[in-house]
Amino acid sequence: MTMANNGQPELRDPVTVDVSPYARAQTFEGWGTSLAWWANVLGGWSEERQQEIVDKLYSAEQGLGMTIARYNIGGTKDANDPYLDYGKAILSYQSEDGSWDWSRDANQRAILQKIQTTADSPIFEAFSNCPPWWMTCSYDPSSPDGAAGCTTGGPNGGDNLRDGSEGDFARYLVDVLRHFRDEWNIVFRTLAPFNEPVAGWWKYRITKQEGAQILARQQELVLREAFDALRNAGLHETSLSASDESFVEMARATWEAFSDETKARIPQVNTHTYNDFSYDPTAFRQAVHADGKKLWMSEVGFENGEHPVPDSRSMSGALKLARGVAKDLKTMQAEAWVYWQAVESDVSTWGLIFAPFEHNEKESYRMYKQYYALANYSRFIRPGSAVVDVQGECSLAAVSADADRLVIVTYNESETEPAMHRYRLRDLPDPAFCGKVRVYRTSADENLAKLEPIALQDGTFTAEVPPASVTTYVIEGLPR
Repeated sequence: MTMANNGQPELRDPVTVDVSPYARAQTFEGWGTSLAWWANVLGGWSEERQQEIVDKLYSAEQGLGMTIARYNIGGTKDANDPYLDYGKAILSYQSEDGSWDWSRDANQRAILQKIQTTADSPIFEAFSNCPPWWMTCSYDPSSPDGAAGCTTGGPNGGDNLRDGSEGDFARYLVDVLRHFRDEWNIVFRTLAPFNEPVAGWWKYRITKQEGAQILARQQELVLREAFDALRNAGLHETSLSASDESFVEMARATWEAFSDETKARIPQVNTHTYNDFSYDPTAFRQAVHADGKKLWMSEVGFENGEHPVPDSRSMSGALKLARGVAKDLKTMQAEAWVYWQAVESDVSTWGLIFAPFEHNEKESYRMYKQYYALANYSRFIRPGSAVVDVQGECSLAAVSADADRLVIVTYNESETEPAMHRYRLRDLPDPAFCGKVRVYRTSADENLAKLEPIALQDGTFTAEVPPASVTTYVIEGLPR
């Protein structure tokens, strides 16, 4: 790094970043999180503490302003299953004999109900990690050890939905959705029957969480049965989404393996975006859009890199998150962005919020930097916004639904080098557009800190982006 005579970093000439507020791509539906498994634990906390957490995530005034929640329909038999980690046993509402117990999964449901009354116009998606235990390939009614029908994966890591159970599995999921609608007034917009179904890591008694390999051929059978079951149950407000594969490359392969008949039953394609950042989602996006489907980024998480003690100043996970958001919304053009576990325990740094799941009688929690970095996006790019064109992989831009506000978010991954950017708004109806740019920053020492505004002159402003930071710029009164 070049140093000036006063010992301070010497900034290079600013890099011009062109922003085109009128070159619009997808309309963004919102931010969200999956409820497995944190809601299964925190739903047992005090009512006051539960609401605090929900407000941190779903309140537009006090929190991240999320609007999407993915509810996990469980398949496990025993809350104390020894092959599942603490909190990860999401119980099946139905038993092998066909009877139902709607008192199960009360904790996760309690969080969902609080989200329903907290979020602005919430969108609910139901998803399954594994079929009910008696539909799995590992199920053996004569097993003497009580662990038959393991929901962590199939024998030898193989398939874990028994042939011939596709219809039963689909109807189980739909029956749960119908009960939620009729008895609890909760309507799911979409049903996602699978979770990372071709990943290859769901193994019998090993994986420590629910999971099932279900390859494309069998996925098609489930999807056709689920489509018919939704119609037969009168759930016309619920449609199907698939297939929630782990990586974009897997998602593309599965989607292209589906017949046109199957694709016609699926209005929304979900993918996770784990793996490294070298993937190019362009071909996948083009395939999905060519088929006229909505595209969601339905799960991802970013580790903070400080096991097992979290570092409250570490920006490691926050910068990975920022990079993921920018790529998923700019290059893949995802219409929603959903985090995996918004709350994680002391054995992991993947969450937005740190809260020990066990031995936490005080119900204590605190935020990771990932939380504030996501706030740099979610507090300002609201549902209904249009993602617009901006230069550079480090910047993301969007215009509000009323076309009045332009939001630009830029991250700097360098640990030592600041960056100087000259942001230039293109194709303005009024080239002399002037005003103030509001600025918010997250860094090792700042948590969505509101900074001094910057002058906007003739549609241009210049700003320094410090090392290891995420900065949001907000411009009101965009010319039309």
